[in-house]
Amino acid sequence: MLINFLQHSLCCREKVNAPQNKQMPIDLCVSGIIKKRKMSNRKILENLTYATLLSLDSGKSSGSGFFLNVNGVDYLITARHVLYDDDKLRCEDLLISSQNSRGQIEDSKMFEVDMKSAHVLDSKTDDIAAIKFGSIEKSEFSEHISIVQEGISETFSINQEEQTRLLEEIGIANDVYLVGFPTSLIFQNSKHFDPGKPLLRKGIIAGINANDNTFIIDCSAYYGNSGAPILEICEDNELRVIGIVSRYIPFVIEWKNNREMSVTHAEYLNSGYSVCVPMNAVFKLINQ
Repeated sequence: MLINFLQHSLCCREKVNAPQNKQMPIDLCVSGIIKKRKMSNRKILENLTYATLLSLDSGKSSGSGFFLNVNGVDYLITARHVLYDDDKLRCEDLLISSQNSRGQIEDSKMFEVDMKSAHVLDSKTDDIAAIKFGSIEKSEFSEHISIVQEGISETFSINQEEQTRLLEEIGIANDVYLVGFPTSLIFQNSKHFDPGKPLLRKGIIAGINANDNTFIIDCSAYYGNSGAPILEICEDNELRVIGIVSRYIPFVIEWKNNREMSVTHAEYLNSGYSVCVPMNAVFKLINQ
């Protein structure tokens, strides 16, 4: 991004003085500042439907996820720790609901998965899990999956070829959106938002850890966001899924008693940075 900025800055005079009959490029340079076309709110709202709410054993725990189509087969993708405690499944029944930000609970399409017999894939090295569904478009599902509510909300499945991006393709400082269900923000039955609808959060790609097969976003994630898709605004102004939320990076404050130094208290706060697992790990899991 820094190289692109310098290139645009150096060619700024040529673009500003370009003949009027020539088409200006997508990125316009004004006083050395790059201004990009804003993505339409409609397109962003359409992508909100990508995220799905996962409810484990009638709401005992929850997480986020999304559907991914690989070679004609749909999979539910989420973080491994949403479904597993170590090597043990955390639930017997999984309820999956999909609706957009303006729909109502009766509008959402709901699936129920019998986790005792489901075809679940889980990675031993990355925080990734996948459930094989079948074909959402044709309504052809595996035996362990049933439709609880038809609803009217369309259930989107991300296309592997056109709507995803690998770790080596993403760009530091590019804008991203986190689309998930932070159900932990509900405090003492005080609801400031509908937990059944996805919430959008915006940030940038803050760093890439290729050795750990992760990337960092400066976007706060909370319990319930785990497994949520991360969408990058790419250079062609299209949104593509580049990975999932794994965990937030904590900021630790340690308190010590002035009179008794052995008495300490550590407080873990949300730093505002989140660790994400790239699509490379998802495809590796499905194709292994």
